[in-house]
Amino acid sequence: MINYTSQKIIAMRLITLLTFSLLFIQLSTAQPTDKKVGKITFMMVDGEYEDAAYKAEKLLSDFEYRKNAWLYFYLTQSYFEIAKKPELAEEYPRALKEALKAAYKLDKYKDENEENKIAYREAQELLTSLKDSIITLSEIYYDNENPRKAAYFLKRGVKFDPDDYALQLMEGVYEIKSRNIGEGIKNIMAALDSIDASYKPDEVSAQTLVDALEEYAMILKSGEYDRYFSAYKFEPTQKDIDDALAMSEEYKKYVKPEEMVSKEDRKKNSETIYKSFRSEDKEDNEEEEDE
Repeated sequence: MINYTSQKIIAMRLITLLTFSLLFIQLSTAQPTDKKVGKITFMMVDGEYEDAAYKAEKLLSDFEYRKNAWLYFYLTQSYFEIAKKPELAEEYPRALKEALKAAYKLDKYKDENEENKIAYREAQELLTSLKDSIITLSEIYYDNENPRKAAYFLKRGVKFDPDDYALQLMEGVYEIKSRNIGEGIKNIMAALDSIDASYKPDEVSAQTLVDALEEYAMILKSGEYDRYFSAYKFEPTQKDIDDALAMSEEYKKYVKPEEMVSKEDRKKNSETIYKSFRSEDKEDNEEEEDE
C-alpha cells in the first residue's frame, strides 16, 4: 500500500518529468543548431544564469559567434534575471544595462541569417518584459525629478526597438525636461513624423504614448522652453498643441483600463521593481559601444 509520503514523492517526480518534457518540446521546436550554443540553452533551462552569461560572453568573443542572435538572446535574459535579484546587485551592478546592451545587439543582428530570425522571434516575450521594466524605471526617475536618468533608460529601449515611437516620443520629452533641448526636439519630431493613422503602439507602451503626447502639449503650452526652442528654429503653434492632445485622446483606446493609474499609485506599485532593477545611480556619462 502506498502511503501519503510516497504519493507525494511520486507526484513531485511526475511534475518534474512533465516540466522537463514541456521544456524539451519547447527546445526541440526552436533551438540553436550549434552544439556550443546548445549547451547554454540547457543552462538557461536550469536557471543557471550567471554561468550562462559567462559562457555566452566567452563565445561572443570568438569572431565566428559575434553575430549569433541566440547568444544575445541568452545574454539578455541572463542579465535581466540577475538584475531582478537584490542579493546579486553588488556583484553585478550593471546587470540591467548589460541586458539592454545585449538586447540591442539581438535586434541589430536579427536579419543576419534564418536562424537569427528564429532566435529573435523566440525572444519577443522577453523583450516585451524588458521594455515594460525600463518604462517603469523611467517613470520612477521622472517622478523623482531625474528626467536625465529617465531619458537614459528609454533611449536604451529605443535602441533595441527602434519602431516603438511611444518610447522615442517620451524620451524626447524627458530630454527637454533635462535641458537637452536639441536631442529632445529631434526625437519628438522623428516620433511624430513616424506616427500615422495606421500606427498601433505596443500594449506595454500604449500608456507611455498617451502620457508623452500630453506632456509634450503641456511643454508647448507652458512657454517655459520657448527661448530654448528658438535657438533650434523650432516654433510650435497652438495647432501643434491641439494636434498632440487630439492624438492623445485617440490613442487612449489602446490602453488597458487597469493601466490608467495615478502618479502616486504608479510610484507605490513600482517601488519593488525600482529596488530590484536599480543599478548604480551615478550620472551616466558613458555611452555603450554599438559595435
